Amino acid sequence: MPSLVLFAGLLFSVITKACPSEGLFAAYEGAHPGASVMVIKDGKVVFDKSFGLANVETNEKASSQTNYRLASITKQFTAMGILVLENKGVIKVDDPVSKYLPELKEIAPKVTLRHLLTHTSGLPEYDTLLPEDDKTQIVDKDVLALITKAKPDAFVAPGKRYKYNNTGYALLALVIERASKQSFAEFMKKSVFTPLGMTQTMVYDAKAKIPNRAYGYSGADDQFSRKDQERDTAVLGDGGVYSSTQDLVHWVNELDNATLITPKRLTEACSPMVQTDNPAVRYGFGWRITEEKGERVVFHTGTTSGFKNSLLWVPSKKLAVIVLTNRRQGDPLTLSYMVLDQFWDK
Repeated sequence: MPSLVLFAGLLFSVITKACPSEGLFAAYEGAHPGASVMVIKDGKVVFDKSFGLANVETNEKASSQTNYRLASITKQFTAMGILVLENKGVIKVDDPVSKYLPELKEIAPKVTLRHLLTHTSGLPEYDTLLPEDDKTQIVDKDVLALITKAKPDAFVAPGKRYKYNNTGYALLALVIERASKQSFAEFMKKSVFTPLGMTQTMVYDAKAKIPNRAYGYSGADDQFSRKDQERDTAVLGDGGVYSSTQDLVHWVNELDNATLITPKRLTEACSPMVQTDNPAVRYGFGWRITEEKGERVVFHTGTTSGFKNSLLWVPSKKLAVIVLTNRRQGDPLTLSYMVLDQFWDK
């Protein structure tokens, strides 16, 4: 994204030089849905700032402890769950998904876990299969049921093309449940979050309290309304993790050091595997990969009802930028690149 970073650098120099990141987030300040921003370098927090409100109705300010719904940034955690099971010898990423979800044996016999991880499964996007007259909130097992009932013409041969697909990650959460004999939430807590010290990170549970919860909003021009839940926001594998910038420091340290899986496997997961529909971006296991100034940049965004987020990581520099927001509007990815550019050589 060279042109984006060039624009970012120019805008940064105009805004401020004393504290470059803060001026960019003026729209999130005050009595509005907010943002939490963190920069981590060599395992240490070098910038930490929050803006605006986590809960507009109660006037609760956003902070580094605020838990935002990560939306599709969740995919890197779901992928890690699969790799942890692989590391334990429980599964293999090239196993057919039907080994764990036999409901798919007839309709998708050649689809593997790798296909799901890289968005090359050829399975239909579950949103397109939802009946219009039923607004009931769905969960991951409902995604499996929708796929098993889909018409044959909704499927494409696996491995033929990349198509970003939330279905795959919902199914991966079910694979984790079947293979581990635990709920997705329980497995992620015991095998990923707790070992890393991510004490407040959790998979969404409508019945459980989310500590320091940010609520989602939608709107513009100082007019925002709460839009925290939609029909598909209880599907977990593709977007159901809540976390804070404070907890994500531990996640970035895991990316830098690889304690849950082997360093080799983590490097592979964060390396280009398939070409996306953007010529400058390829996909790994729950990560998008591009290059900037000759260095590999690993990133993902997350957008859902009331939330929009970005996480960038530069492995060679052990440098990461996190921008979490509780509003549907805005462009955290552009903001993240702007912040990244300012800390690139520090």
